[in-house]
Amino acid sequence: MNQHFAKLGDVWKHLPLAEVLRINPPQQYWETHAGSATYPLSDSPPRLHGALRFLAQAPREPQLARCAYLQVLQSMPGVYPGSPMLAMRVLGNRASYLFCDTDPESARSLGEASRDLNVRVVNRDGVSTVAQEADSVALDPSGVLIHIDPFDPHERQTPNSMTPVELAASLARRGFRLFYWYGYDDVDDRGWARAEIARLAPGVELWCGDVLIPSPFVYPERGGAWGCGIVLANLTQEEAASCSQLGRALERISADDILSPNDPPGLTFAVI
Repeated sequence: MNQHFAKLGDVWKHLPLAEVLRINPPQQYWETHAGSATYPLSDSPPRLHGALRFLAQAPREPQLARCAYLQVLQSMPGVYPGSPMLAMRVLGNRASYLFCDTDPESARSLGEASRDLNVRVVNRDGVSTVAQEADSVALDPSGVLIHIDPFDPHERQTPNSMTPVELAASLARRGFRLFYWYGYDDVDDRGWARAEIARLAPGVELWCGDVLIPSPFVYPERGGAWGCGIVLANLTQEEAASCSQLGRALERISADDILSPNDPPGLTFAVI
């Protein structure tokens, strides 16, 4: 069960994801770590810095006021959409879907939420499932967007299986559209996933947008820094430009959300 829904990490995952889906709708959308369809959008300090603050501030920022993520949030009051629900709301019946999760309750919620669409829900390891699907299906990889959002980017289910970050690089090399989310706890690791995917997939065009955040905004018991980012592979220039604009807009609406004397005191965005 995802305990981090609607925090700032989710904002800087779902904000660019929804816009990429709107700009360049894929024919197929796959997720390795899908989670549940929806979550109750209850008050908590991290959510007051995250999705709840975004809902209040984004309509005042021109770059965010019409973004797909805000439109979905506004259409579901009191509920937070997981990434599968977000994708289904943006794409509707224009795409087919593959959602993987090892949690039975998450899989059940996805099945119930997707009855009117062409959706397969697989209640097992998503890394191996997506790897097998990419190998077994005759398709144009440029028509498939694969979202990889692992709890442990270097977990290996079996001695012969790929880790999530290895899967990401493998898919990128083969021309699949990739949306890879990562987190980190040390400022020195900022942008680590881009560096690792680039090393494993040399020559593939990548874009990486990273937000550095006061750790207490996400983990109230901690101090210092926490951060997260997304790596896109085989993207269009329009997607890259839009995600850059969204990141800068998120930084602008966060300018007065300051925690002193924490280091960093506020959210900053960077293209890595």
